[in-house]
Amino acid sequence: MSARAGSPALAFERFQSANREEWLMRIGRPSAPAILFVPPLFEEMNRTRALIAAVMRALAKKGQCCWLLDLSGTGESERDLSEVNWDDWRHDVTAAADHVSEKNKKPLIASLRGGALVDDGAAARGWWRFSPLDGAAVMRDMVRSGLAGGVEWAGYAPSEALKAALEEAVPAKTAPLRTVRLASDRAEAEAKVEGPALWRRSEPGNSLLLADALAADLVKWSRLCVTS
Repeated sequence: MSARAGSPALAFERFQSANREEWLMRIGRPSAPAILFVPPLFEEMNRTRALIAAVMRALAKKGQCCWLLDLSGTGESERDLSEVNWDDWRHDVTAAADHVSEKNKKPLIASLRGGALVDDGAAARGWWRFSPLDGAAVMRDMVRSGLAGGVEWAGYAPSEALKAALEEAVPAKTAPLRTVRLASDRAEAEAKVEGPALWRRSEPGNSLLLADALAADLVKWSRLCVTS
């Protein structure tokens, strides 16, 4: 798929994860410094996908190349979520990072929200996390979403094993690591940015102000990880 004149190059790639193939969306020149995005989990993934794409486009214009993976059972994955276990998601991130490394060099891994729970096993030159949270908080949010919408787990059907692993999961310690949060978030972080908590909204949305702020922070961290 070709991009419009003046816009960053857009492409879709398949990567091998265990005995199956999953999808990656790429924005930017493949030879540029690589950033692999790990999306939030479940409904938060849908609510923030436009934001992630906006951040990727901004980064591509700043000389980075970005990949966004679809975890097994989500997005364009052909696998049923009820068949997916926690190790599958961890392996997806590791395999996607290996795919990027084969085409480029070790990526910087940029995880959003619950994506930070499965990002630590991959080979990377550094980690960047936006508003990370533990698995128990993800569980509570999904239960609330189901109660508000009248559909259990907002229509998602993860296995009981996946739910059990999620409830115990916490973001692992990695290095080098930079954590970024919204200015309205009282939790600790290396930097805070202004913008809306899009994952709290009832419908998918976007904020170019937030996308630009995240891209600016990411490009600085990416360059620092390249030179360190």
